[in-house]
Amino acid sequence: MEKEASSGKRRIQSVKRAGDILSLFIHEKKPLGITEFSKHLGLPKTTVQGIVLTLLEMDYLERDPITSKYRLGPMLFQLGMKYATNMDLVNIARVWMERLCFQFNEPVNLGMLVGNHIVVLLRIEPENKFMAMPQAGSVIPAHSTSIGKVIYASLEENQRNELLKGYTFTPMTANSITKREDFLDELTIVKEKGISFDKEENVVGLAGIGAPIFNYDGQVFAAIAITGNAENIKSRREEMINGLLYTSQMISDQLGYVPQV
Repeated sequence: MEKEASSGKRRIQSVKRAGDILSLFIHEKKPLGITEFSKHLGLPKTTVQGIVLTLLEMDYLERDPITSKYRLGPMLFQLGMKYATNMDLVNIARVWMERLCFQFNEPVNLGMLVGNHIVVLLRIEPENKFMAMPQAGSVIPAHSTSIGKVIYASLEENQRNELLKGYTFTPMTANSITKREDFLDELTIVKEKGISFDKEENVVGLAGIGAPIFNYDGQVFAAIAITGNAENIKSRREEMINGLLYTSQMISDQLGYVPQV
């Protein structure tokens, strides 16, 4: 079995390469072919093909019958959902998010940073609302969402700069941030106030307010956000901010966070 040594630990190279292939889909929205895998990873096509076929057989990838390219398979979805439901974060946050959702009659999202984007772990919706994006499992941009802004504002400068290398500030609406400098300026304000805003930057008519979730080490590792009708959020802004900050504090406390005095 092919192995390599790194930092005093032995890694199975073929498993690492399989992980690298799967990780490409964090940023890629379209199916990829063998040639594209090979180009991204700098590996021979024959090497890539063997790993891809194994992942296909295990349902970690599936082949598009029309293009013969590959996308993530059902096994990864099952594992991802199992991971999310087993997390203390999700189990603890659910009750508090339901209370917040009931209080303001607007959806509440929980998200984490994966790669340089945000993955929605949990979404709680009012019963009388039509289902809307983003749903649990959705990958959403950081620069146009309140969850993304909160998490990016908490990062160390060198870590944030690394994540922003090659980051595309795609405008979702006319209100979206489109420049790195403007994004960094907003993050400074978010860090200072401990709260963030989506000002109809993702979808016209929808706005959001976000707050951080701290772990026992005092690190921001997730965030929650009230997202919904822009007019409703604007009219109840201060009330929602207070409710959101209280909720984020309760979740963080239950995760073992102890604020520094």
